[in-house]
Amino acid sequence: MSQFYDGLNSPRFTRAAVLVGFALLFMFHLFPIGLSDLYWHLNTGRWIWEHHALPSNDPFTYTLSGVLDGRQRLILQGYWLAQLLFFVVHAIFGMWGLVILKAALFFTLYWLVWRSLLRVGVYPLLALIAILILPWLLYRYDELRPQIFSFLGVVLVYSNLSRSLDALRDGVMKPIALISLPLIMLVWANMHPGFILGWVIIIAMLAGVMINQYRGIHQISRSALRHLLLWCVLALLASLVNPIVDALITNLSAIQHPTERQIDEYFPLLDYARMYQQPSLFYGVLALGLITFSGMILRWQQITFANAVLFIGFAVAGFYAFRYMIFFVLIALLIGVPHISALIASRVEKIKVIVLVLLISLSGLAYLTYQRGAWKQGAVETTYVPEQAANFIHTQKPPAPLFNAYEYGGYLGWQLASEYRMFIDPRGLNDAAQDEYQIARGGHYQKAFEEYGVNSVAFYIFTPVVHSIPEITLYLLMDSQWDLVYVDKISVVMIRHSQNTLPVIDKAPLLGYLQRVLENALVKAPKNTQALVQYGRVLYFRGDVVGAQQHFRTALQINPQLRAPRFYLESIAQRQRRSNGVEQ
Repeated sequence: MSQFYDGLNSPRFTRAAVLVGFALLFMFHLFPIGLSDLYWHLNTGRWIWEHHALPSNDPFTYTLSGVLDGRQRLILQGYWLAQLLFFVVHAIFGMWGLVILKAALFFTLYWLVWRSLLRVGVYPLLALIAILILPWLLYRYDELRPQIFSFLGVVLVYSNLSRSLDALRDGVMKPIALISLPLIMLVWANMHPGFILGWVIIIAMLAGVMINQYRGIHQISRSALRHLLLWCVLALLASLVNPIVDALITNLSAIQHPTERQIDEYFPLLDYARMYQQPSLFYGVLALGLITFSGMILRWQQITFANAVLFIGFAVAGFYAFRYMIFFVLIALLIGVPHISALIASRVEKIKVIVLVLLISLSGLAYLTYQRGAWKQGAVETTYVPEQAANFIHTQKPPAPLFNAYEYGGYLGWQLASEYRMFIDPRGLNDAAQDEYQIARGGHYQKAFEEYGVNSVAFYIFTPVVHSIPEITLYLLMDSQWDLVYVDKISVVMIRHSQNTLPVIDKAPLLGYLQRVLENALVKAPKNTQALVQYGRVLYFRGDVVGAQQHFRTALQINPQLRAPRFYLESIAQRQRRSNGVEQ
């Protein structure tokens, strides 16, 4: 048996495991492009390419006008280099080119983490397990978005500075890892505004060096210190060479705007995991944090000031907001795993556990890879992407202005840029439009439609991921002022009756189907207040006033704070009083 485990611990087995692991990691990210932010990034990249400039106002929505504030400029101009890259790749290779680019970028991220861990002596199989953890925690972060360059930047800056400090202590005055920092920060700052995290890492590690110099431990020569400070300052200055530096540095509200707090990515990690029913996301990050923190505590004498500050700071940020979680995961792996590896070094009995965990990780990753591979579904994931609806709008040209689903805004804006501007898209540039959208989506669409002169609506039948029926879709189907002109499995297109010249589709079959969906939802969850109100609304539309009142009252009994059922009950009461008055 010992010979068997010796074989598992051999270089040949390690090389084979690493080869299989990295092959799976690359293939894992060869999944279709879904309903993501990529499309508005593509749209912006195309606009920059065609106009040879950065947009100074929003070319894609009709609800934003006037002078841009810092946050709006940050969104419009802060990703320009990544957006150009995405557009050029798409122009040459199409959507498959973007799928492969996505896989290549994430593969590079894994490779950088892997090499960083090996450089500090982490046991190779443990280093492989560490990077195999990442795909399980990349929920919604595994899309092709400019943020991938901040993932890469965090790893590059931390590992390059760590390597540079080792080289400076060994007497190498100008290590490549150090003099490459300005270039890394320059490119990063024009790819994604997350380059501020590079500042955090550089400043924390410089502070750690200064403290060590004062304490007389892990010191470097004065000449080496001067070189370190020089190249770090150059790196910080290089990152200021970007079009949104004034918006990002002088207007910090650009990254902590009240609107951002309404975006789910800014929810605390626990709340986010609960909302999307992903408890493993929270507990996985928590487990990783506790394990790596425990290893650091057990080896507290080897913990540097910089590493302690970075680990704790990124941990607080990661649990405070889902958006920052992945950065904590990367830092936890880079800082914590070397201590875990040191603790299990020379303990042969641990090899069994490591190999078992490795095989389980590889098997799980292989299963996920097979389930969602692009070779099975194509380069575009059509479950939520309104591909057919976009084609209908492009060919049939329903009258503008177009009111669209928030999630559809990026894709429709990309596909219909030369013909239509959107009401809203995932950038959320206009606070007022964002509020008006939420009110309209909730079924009270008359005010927004009149204010902006909306003539056409493109919306989904079921809310992506959550799978609930949006009120605006249901209520427009019951509104005689709006014609249904297009429907498929995921989307509807409706036109104001007075402006419609296209063939009309009978609404009754779709409305009947949605009624049955609501009935089934109430059988499974009788206290679902949204389904109760929607079903009551359908019953009221179809003349069952008593049934409608019953469902509205039940919803109020469950939640007395609800305004919609109270509004409908008052409306029914007023109509009944008027009817009784006429009869008398």
